[in-house]
Amino acid sequence: MAIVKMKRVRLFGMRSDREELLKLLQHMGCVEIDEPSELTDPAWRKLSRPDERALNEARDDGAAAQSALAVLKKYAPVKGGLLTPRPEITEKELFDDAAYAASLETARTLIGAEQKIASIHAEMSKKRSQKMTLAPWLGMDLPLETPSTRDMVLSLGTISAKTPLEELTSALAAVTDLAQVTEISADQNSRYLLFVCHRSMEERTAVTLRDNGFTPTSLRGWTGTAKENDQRLDRELAELDRELEETKASIVARKDRRGALERCADRAEQDLKREEAKSRLLDTASTFFLEGWMPAESVAGLSRALEPFACAWETQDPVKEEYEKVPVKLKSNLITEPLTTITEMYSLPAYDGVDPNPLMMPFYVFFFGFMFADLAYGLILAGACALIQIRTKPKGGFGQLVRLMIMCGLSSATIGFLTGGFFSDAISRVCGILGTATPQIPFLTVHPVLDVMNDPMTALILSLIIGMIQILTGMAVKFYMLCRDGQFWDAVWDVGTWWVIFAGIGLAAAGIGSVGGVPVVLVIGLLMLLGQGRNGKGFGRVTAIVGAIYNGATGYFGDVLSYSRLMVMMLAGSVIGQVFNILGAMPGQGLPKPAALIIFFIVFAIGHAFNMALNVIGTYVHTSRLQYLEFFKQFYKEGGRPFRPLDIDTKYVDIIKEEK
Repeated sequence: MAIVKMKRVRLFGMRSDREELLKLLQHMGCVEIDEPSELTDPAWRKLSRPDERALNEARDDGAAAQSALAVLKKYAPVKGGLLTPRPEITEKELFDDAAYAASLETARTLIGAEQKIASIHAEMSKKRSQKMTLAPWLGMDLPLETPSTRDMVLSLGTISAKTPLEELTSALAAVTDLAQVTEISADQNSRYLLFVCHRSMEERTAVTLRDNGFTPTSLRGWTGTAKENDQRLDRELAELDRELEETKASIVARKDRRGALERCADRAEQDLKREEAKSRLLDTASTFFLEGWMPAESVAGLSRALEPFACAWETQDPVKEEYEKVPVKLKSNLITEPLTTITEMYSLPAYDGVDPNPLMMPFYVFFFGFMFADLAYGLILAGACALIQIRTKPKGGFGQLVRLMIMCGLSSATIGFLTGGFFSDAISRVCGILGTATPQIPFLTVHPVLDVMNDPMTALILSLIIGMIQILTGMAVKFYMLCRDGQFWDAVWDVGTWWVIFAGIGLAAAGIGSVGGVPVVLVIGLLMLLGQGRNGKGFGRVTAIVGAIYNGATGYFGDVLSYSRLMVMMLAGSVIGQVFNILGAMPGQGLPKPAALIIFFIVFAIGHAFNMALNVIGTYVHTSRLQYLEFFKQFYKEGGRPFRPLDIDTKYVDIIKEEK
């Protein structure tokens, strides 16, 4: 139930050693560098913050590496397997400056190529737009730059396709015979016209053109005919397309640098973490000051590591007033570590709280197995998660969840075997289709320890008993915490009295109305009076007792009743699986056995895949709910913040630890 004890660490070191010392701390991964606290002495004002240029460079380098990887993913997608393991490298390889510089150069090249592709696309879009502008005028032999003269007015324009050309021609003829309009082309929306008239008729024809919906079109800046320009644009588009393909090919040619870019991204992330930590330091001209937190168990190792450095440092136990600021690290082992993802999803315990993982582990794994209870489902879940763990070695919360599901899958397989669950009743259904007797397999097909389908009440009673055990465990932890904090009598009256009350209720339920001639009800009443009314005065004692009876008794009753979901989920999974087995067997009735088996296994595979997926989600949710709402409420003190040391945490590669 231990939470790792923390020490506040303060260190003065030589500024010339700062970079090397920070790299050492990152390698060790045992110190969380924090903002200096309560520096009220005016002398501290003379200290300054480190230059942030390196921090900005690390951000830029990380962004460049990620952008380059995105470019490769877009133009040269990786064809890796679903469970492809991450490569393993040493710290020396990760922090190889020459390889890092080469990868950054590759990243910049790829980013430049992507920018060039964007520029080419923009230019191609522009030229296609120009081709669309020229398309209506391709049938005109007149050069587009042909100007009006002193005696002649020349204009290009459009009218609506609904306006007959003869109507415009007739209107112009009524005004003058010194004007001519020629249709170059037409589409469903417009007619494209060339208008020519004598300069003396310009104003009179302008009115006629306007009345007939003539809209002038400007094609300034073009030289040569529309067709000549269109052909030139085709040549330019072909050249741009060739340049585009060459640029894409240059990106694809660097796909073998993906691994180096991933290492570069990981390296940039480590540099960024170190520079962010550095920004929380304080500097003088020749020294720097560091403050943070570290596990007490790491002090000896840090002491040995700092021997080569000229520095002065100290550690200090946090005082009670600082507990809210102290980071929390759970002391986990191979069995309890996977439960961390469940705890963190709720909230880490406060520094002066209790690590719930070892307390929760047996209950969580058993509850999941009890609800999921099926030999086949459990083996599939455990096997799939074990494959993921072996192949990819997932880290963080997902890795913890995978390892937790391995344990829960094995628990489900064990309980499923003892309760006769193998794809529900698939064995007997298959035997029924084949016309053979069901094999007599102990527990699985004959004499199961618990047959939830035929004896749900026993399963319900067992669920409630298990729930009561977990609640009593939580109360015992609460009793311990109160005693640890010097509140022994509070532990006795607030927790111990309820144990006596529960024992009295149990005796009364067993028909034992008195103990040693003293009625159990009287004992319970006295305990209520002494325990729950001890802080009240006068009539306040009565109201305290009434409140305790209402809130406490009904609360505990509701908590225990919540564990009935263990039986409900077990029964639901079995029933749904049995329904799919029945549905699979029905269509094959009267058919030859091979055909009946084929139909059965098709329905069987689809149905049980659905049932298993549904039950994994439901069981996970309800198992977690029981911990959060029924177990944690008995003792849990939340509000801890996670311990985040300066360490090496990579995304794309796994690091082989080396001793420095």
